[in-house]
Amino acid sequence: MKALIFLSALLISCISYASEPFNGLILDFTGKPVRRAKIYVKNPKYYAKSDKEGRFGLTDVQPDDTLHVVIGRKTHKIPVDGAKGMSIKIEKEQFFSEEDLELVEMGMGYVRKREYLAPRSGVTHEQLAATGETDLIRALRGLMPGVFVSSYQYGSDKEFTGYNINIRNATSNYASTAPLWVVDGSESTIPPNLTVMEVESVEVLKDGGGYGTRGANGVIIVRLRDGIGLR
Repeated sequence: MKALIFLSALLISCISYASEPFNGLILDFTGKPVRRAKIYVKNPKYYAKSDKEGRFGLTDVQPDDTLHVVIGRKTHKIPVDGAKGMSIKIEKEQFFSEEDLELVEMGMGYVRKREYLAPRSGVTHEQLAATGETDLIRALRGLMPGVFVSSYQYGSDKEFTGYNINIRNATSNYASTAPLWVVDGSESTIPPNLTVMEVESVEVLKDGGGYGTRGANGVIIVRLRDGIGLR
């Protein structure tokens, strides 16, 4: 009986922490945001990247976990120490961290946009490369069910200018049906000019409710390979 009670309490505890957000902010010692830092807890495959404001979001961060903050080739190991949201200042070999109640109160604020979840529902770099295509959009055709390249866009001189992408197979004479693109945290309705070699993985969300009205036509989330930046 005691064992059953213990296991039940442990299960409830795990569920509680798995559903709790962990918002973070990374600055240097002058207060300037540190962008494109890679943050993970245990498995480096499941990580967040700080955005241009230095913000990142994770889930399933437990009190005794350690944040691994990777900047360039340097990894800083920062104990969570029970914090539920953290401001971090980093300069070369030194760091200072403290719980930030304002970040805690934001709830899922940074998590939905900044955390890279398991790629099991998306397409990996290896799958994209296996198509033999160099252009990302061309490689995606046929790999992702429900993603339609419905037409090509041409300029006034009949030169190719880009693709028209449709996720939810919606049509409209007035409103745009273009999905929201999120490339390493940067949002746009314009398909990115990326090659397969620059992309680590792609995930498609038909229900983009986590992005508000911007995600009404679905969301395509692109994770760039390490060392690759937006052009």
